[in-house]
Amino acid sequence: MGKKFISLILCGVLFTGFLPSTIFAAETLTTKAVMPVLTKDTVFQLTATESKKSEPSNSLLEAAIKAAKAKIKIPSEYSEFNFYYYGSNTGTNIYWNLNWTNPKNYSYIEINLDHDNNIIYYYKYDSSRSGKNIPAYLKNELDYKAKDFIRLIAPEISSKIEFVSSDYSGIYSNTYTYRFQRKENGIFFPDNSVTVSVDAATGEIKSASINWLYQAKIPSSVTKLTKEEAAKIIGENLNMKLSYKTNYYRIFENGKDETVKKAFLVYEPDLSYISVDAVTKEVYLTRNEWVVLDSEYAGKATDAKEKLDQGAAEENVTLTEDEIAKIRELESLISKEKAIETVTKNPYLYIDKNLLTYTATLSKSYANNGKKASYVWNIELKDERPIDYNKDQDYYRAYAYATVDAKTGKILSFNASVKDNYDPKTGTWRKVNVKYDREYGKNIFEKFLTSQIKDRFSKTKLVDQRYDYIAYYKDNNEPVYGGYYYTYNRFNEDVEFPYNGIYGAVDGVTGKIYSYYSTWDDDIIFESPKNAMSPKEAFEHFINKDGFNLIYEINVINRYNPNNKSKGYIENSESYLVDYEVRLVYRPDIYPVYISPFTGEQLNYNGEVYKETKPYAYADIDDTKENRKILLLSDMNIGFEGEYFNPEKEVTVEEVNMLMEKLGYYNYKDNTAKSTKLITREELAYIFIKRLGLEKVAKLSDIYTTGYYDESLINREYLGAVALAKGLEIFPKNTDNLFKPKENISRREIVSLIFNFINSANSIDY
Repeated sequence: MGKKFISLILCGVLFTGFLPSTIFAAETLTTKAVMPVLTKDTVFQLTATESKKSEPSNSLLEAAIKAAKAKIKIPSEYSEFNFYYYGSNTGTNIYWNLNWTNPKNYSYIEINLDHDNNIIYYYKYDSSRSGKNIPAYLKNELDYKAKDFIRLIAPEISSKIEFVSSDYSGIYSNTYTYRFQRKENGIFFPDNSVTVSVDAATGEIKSASINWLYQAKIPSSVTKLTKEEAAKIIGENLNMKLSYKTNYYRIFENGKDETVKKAFLVYEPDLSYISVDAVTKEVYLTRNEWVVLDSEYAGKATDAKEKLDQGAAEENVTLTEDEIAKIRELESLISKEKAIETVTKNPYLYIDKNLLTYTATLSKSYANNGKKASYVWNIELKDERPIDYNKDQDYYRAYAYATVDAKTGKILSFNASVKDNYDPKTGTWRKVNVKYDREYGKNIFEKFLTSQIKDRFSKTKLVDQRYDYIAYYKDNNEPVYGGYYYTYNRFNEDVEFPYNGIYGAVDGVTGKIYSYYSTWDDDIIFESPKNAMSPKEAFEHFINKDGFNLIYEINVINRYNPNNKSKGYIENSESYLVDYEVRLVYRPDIYPVYISPFTGEQLNYNGEVYKETKPYAYADIDDTKENRKILLLSDMNIGFEGEYFNPEKEVTVEEVNMLMEKLGYYNYKDNTAKSTKLITREELAYIFIKRLGLEKVAKLSDIYTTGYYDESLINREYLGAVALAKGLEIFPKNTDNLFKPKENISRREIVSLIFNFINSANSIDY
C-alpha cells in the first residue's frame, strides 16, 4: 500500500506539473464498498477559501467515479479501488486521482479528472507485459485508435485538435505515441495538446494525457503584423551572443584511448523567451506575470547564492603514510604544517579566532579531468569547544575547510562559516557594523586572486556581483546584507567560456574572504573566433530556421495582494488569484538554438550540424506483405540511411552491431563493432548468442551438434553459437537442411532474423 501510494502521488505530480498544496487520501476500498465518510481527521490542510465544489466530499467523489466510468470501462477483475484528492487555494489545480487495481497481478488503471470532472490523464499498467517486445502493427495502422480514444474521453475537444507527430517508445514499452495540438481559427495553440500511447503489439490504449484550457477566450486570428515585421521587431530586442560550449570526445590512436576536450563556438539568443503580439506589436519577455494589487506595497527581493561543496569537484583517493612519504620524497610536497599555515596565516581569508583544531589529509585529485593527477592537502578547521546548553548563550561554533596544492602551496578552495546574527530566544536580530562595501570586497578578492592564481585570473572577467547573506533586518524589515558574492568567468579571445570560472564571497563585517573556489580545464582546445560572422548575420540565420510561427499562447497572470491578510494569506482567496490570458503572437520556438558562427547552420549540443530525425522511408519499399518487417523496423526508428533500402545488399559487421544497439542489445567489449567486413551466417549466430549473454555456454567444447548436413564447414569457434541459434529458432528451418555458414546476409534477411532473435530472447527464462 505504501509504495503504491507514493508512486501514484509521483505520477500525479509529474503529470500535472505542480506540487499539490493539499492532499487528501483514502484507504483502499473495493468497488462494492460504501463511500467513506470524510472527517476532519481525514482531510489534510484544506483551506477555508476553497469553494464547496473544491472540497472533497462523498457526492463529489461519487460524481468523479461516475464521470470516469461513463467513458472508460473498468474490468471487474480490477476490484480494488483507491483515490487521492489534490487541492489548491487557487482552485485551478484541483483534481481527483482514481485508481483501480487487479489484486491478483497488481496491474492497475489510473484516471485523473479536473475539478469539472474532465479526464486529464489515463494510464493502464499491465504487469504481464514486461521485457522487450516488437510491434505487430505499423504506426499508420493504429493512429485511428488514438483518435477514437480522444473522441471517447474528451468528445468536446476532439474536433479542435490536429495530428502533429508520432514516434516509437522503444522495445521495452513497445508503444506508438501520437501527439496532437489544439488548433483554433486555423492557428496552432501548442500550449494545449493531447498525447496518446498505443501498444504496438496489441493495439490497446496504454496512456493518454490532455493539457487543455477549457472555457478559454480565443482572440481573433486577424493580425496587424506580418511575419517579416515580427522578425524585425524580435531582432531589435534579442541579441545573438557568441559563446563557447564544450564537447568531450574520444580518440583511438596508436593503441591509446584518450579523451579530448574541445570548446566550440556558437551564436545563441541572449533571451530564453521572446514573442511579439500579432495585433498590438508589444514585445513579451515572460509568460508568467506577477501583478501586485496594492500599489502601496513595495516588496524587496533578496538574492541568495548557493554555496557549492568545495570538495564535490574532486575525486579523492586517500593515501597511506608510507605512500605519502614516498610521494614527498619524489615530488617534494609541502608539509602538513606548511599547508595549514598557508591557510591560517593568509591575510585575506576569514579565520575565526576559535578555530583551534584541525585535520589534514593528502589526496590525489583529478578535479579537472586532467591527464596527470595532482596532490592536494585537505584541511578542516574546527572550533570544538564544548557547549553547555544550560549556561551558554552562544551556541555558534566556527568551521572552515580548505584545499591546498601540495606541490605549489597555492590555495585551491576555501569555505568558512559566518555567524548568524539572529537570536532565536528573543526572536530579534543582533545588529552588527557592516564596515566594508561591495567595491571594497571586490578589491580584496582580486588581490587574493592575484597572489594565488594570477595566470588564471588574468584570463577572466567579472560577470556577476551580488549581495550574499543577510546580516540582520532593520526595524522596518529592510535587510542589511553582510556579504558580497563575485563571479569571474573565463574568456578566450574576448569570448566567454562560462564552464570555467572563479567564484568567491567577502564578508562586509570583517572584510575577509569566506568562500573561494574555481573550475578550470588546463587542457581544453579552444576554437578560434576569427572569421566569425556578426551577431546580426547570425540572427538572420537563426530566425529563418524552422520554428518561427504565428501561434496562440497562454500567459499566466498571478494577482497578489500582500496587504489583504485579515484572515491570513492562505485563508483569504482575495490575496492570490490566477488568470489565464490567451494571446496571438509570433514566437521563435527554434530548437536547437545554436547557430554556427562560420556557416550559419544549426548545431546540436555536441557542436555537430543538426539533422532533424526523420522516419525511415525508402523509395524501393512498398507497403506489401513481403516488406512488412522492414516497415515495422522503420516504424521502430531503426534502419539504414539513404533513400533506398536495397534489400539484396549484403550487410557488414558494423551495420549488424548498429542495428543490435538501436534495439538495446549492447556489447561494449566487441572489438569488431566498427568492422566494414561483410558478415557471414556463422558470425551472425555468434553475435546473437553474445547479445543474449550465452557466450560462455556457447564455448563449451565437444557438446554441440547442429544436425546440419554442412556442419563440418562451420568454424569450431562458432559451432556452439550456431547450435544454440538453431535451437532458439533464430535461423528458420530450410528444406535442404544446410546452414551455409560462410554465406553473407542480405538486408532483407537480417531484418527477418532480428525479429526472430527478439522473439527468442523473450522466450528465455534467465
